[in-house]
Amino acid sequence: MKTILITGAVKRGGAAIARRVHQRGYRVILNCRSSSMADAEILHGELNAIRAESAIIWSQELHQDMASPPLIDSITGIVTNASSYVNSDIDTFTERLEEDMQSHVAGHLQLIRLCKDALTRNNGAIVAITDIHVNRASKGYLTYQIAKGGLDSAVRALAIDLAPHVRVNAVAPGTLAWPSSNSISAERKSKILESTPLGRIGSFDEMAAAVEFLMFDATFTTGATLTVDGGRSSFLE
Repeated sequence: MKTILITGAVKRGGAAIARRVHQRGYRVILNCRSSSMADAEILHGELNAIRAESAIIWSQELHQDMASPPLIDSITGIVTNASSYVNSDIDTFTERLEEDMQSHVAGHLQLIRLCKDALTRNNGAIVAITDIHVNRASKGYLTYQIAKGGLDSAVRALAIDLAPHVRVNAVAPGTLAWPSSNSISAERKSKILESTPLGRIGSFDEMAAAVEFLMFDATFTTGATLTVDGGRSSFLE
């Protein structure tokens, strides 16, 4: 059975991507942190209830030494979704830079290297989740911006290096759901909506649909970014 590996797969956008991929008939490897095992077990049970033995959990921190993922020979696609979004600035960057670079860039590159032979043999695809702020920085997230910028650059380089057998593209989401912590003020929410031409935030399923398109249907597309932000990146000042 063809298999898609999704990093950060068990919450929010990652879970939406996993469900979309699963609906296409693929087996999914649900990568997660050890701290997310409870969510992983729930999604694992949900997907396997739909189709037996169609989902497995792979607990692996991307900023730590990496073992080969399970079912590696059957992997036809990777979605690099795992991400950390933590405040940092020039005064605090040393506390975050190494982990952000490892989690967003180096860990994903290591994973792709481990799976390169299988991806090549299976004419596979990679979809990276970047951010609309790669080219328009958001204040207070210095090392996150640096790391996501590195991932965005890696997409362009890998699209050339892994061609013609492996396609590599990116999805750059805007605001898709308000944080459950209510950390965004009503004023900030209003400003985001005012700067979004479609007048609303998006959904994780809409982002997952973009991933699905690039992974399975955009067979003559590589090195591209599909923006899912309601037009906000065209309107940001």
